[in-house]
Amino acid sequence: MNQKLTLPEERIPTPEEKLFTPQQAYPGITPPKGWVPPIDAVLRLMGVYDNVKGAWVGLPLQAFIEALVHAEQLNSLGKIDSRQVKTLTVPSGTGAGLYATRAYIEVPTTEIWFLSQLQLDTPAQLGGIVLANIRISKWPDSASTPDTDGLPFWATDRGGAVGGSYYAECYGSSPAFAALGDAIGAPLRLPPGSKLAICAQVTTAALTGDRVVTLTPYGWKGKLLAPVS
Repeated sequence: MNQKLTLPEERIPTPEEKLFTPQQAYPGITPPKGWVPPIDAVLRLMGVYDNVKGAWVGLPLQAFIEALVHAEQLNSLGKIDSRQVKTLTVPSGTGAGLYATRAYIEVPTTEIWFLSQLQLDTPAQLGGIVLANIRISKWPDSASTPDTDGLPFWATDRGGAVGGSYYAECYGSSPAFAALGDAIGAPLRLPPGSKLAICAQVTTAALTGDRVVTLTPYGWKGKLLAPVS
């Protein structure tokens, strides 16, 4: 006997299903079991299927961005070294106080940098003493009146009567460096347009000769993958 094949009727989406599109999600609402996000003209990664819950679970965009950031530093496209050195000259006669002029190292618009060290060289005393610091544009300044050039690497400016070299370590270093305020535990990521600013101040007396502060970054150029923010 021939048995008639009955096809299931097309199911009408529920109001909850209609709420979800590839571009949006709503906190607190779980998609129905077996529901698959509609695919637009371009395939987009929207989430993963949870075998335990039996539903598609959306992934935050930040999860993909963090994966791209990790991949960026694994692609070395060039070195950052003394070829990117920058100097700031504080002229003779500059009186005690903050020196208004700053010098900048700026990341080109087509590059992304990962820095493992910043070397700041301060001059010896000549009349007054020059102290210096490095402001990083990607670090929001926490001061009551934020500086547009970002937060300084050190809490206090570096320098002294005999001058010296100071190192900002940007990698998984020993606890001793971190306790001294000279280290962070990861490479310093600088997207396109980021800036390092050399800031200086004069103490004790006016300068009787020109004094030069030097900043040398060390690291590598990565492969730009993540959105620039």
